[in-house]
Amino acid sequence: MVMDDNSNVFICKGCFSFGGKGRLLGVYTAGALFALAWWIFVDGLCTSESGLAGFEDWAGGIATTLGMIVISLIDKEALRGTDYDDHIPWRARLFLFLGFAMMAGGLAGSVAVLVVKYTSHMVEPPIPYLGVTDVIQTCLLMASAAILWVSQQERDSYYTL
Repeated sequence: MVMDDNSNVFICKGCFSFGGKGRLLGVYTAGALFALAWWIFVDGLCTSESGLAGFEDWAGGIATTLGMIVISLIDKEALRGTDYDDHIPWRARLFLFLGFAMMAGGLAGSVAVLVVKYTSHMVEPPIPYLGVTDVIQTCLLMASAAILWVSQQERDSYYTL
């Protein structure tokens, strides 16, 4: 099966179109969600008690951010395998899997920190706000990565010749 430039993976080809500005709107939305995610986490750090936050609180956001960077750096044309080298699609799909695994690991890690550290009475008195901000941060980072991925699929009239 040969895929041309107009073929799309989605059934609804015009669902993500926003009148020629879809790519720009998606990139701005993804950036706003990224900034909001880290702002919420820093708010959780500022309102937590001193000495309460450790590296385990930072690990989920860092892993999710690194996964987002890996996913965003992958060339979408390399996934289709239209190049002359047969190993390029395999490598691109491997890095795509690793990026999604890092993001899922970050989310699972932040949920685990919330459950183990903040709700199982390891902290007296239990104040789960920092753990909740960890989970919210990773969810917003994953939403940002998804919006950025979809918006990079959008063909913008500004970028086409």
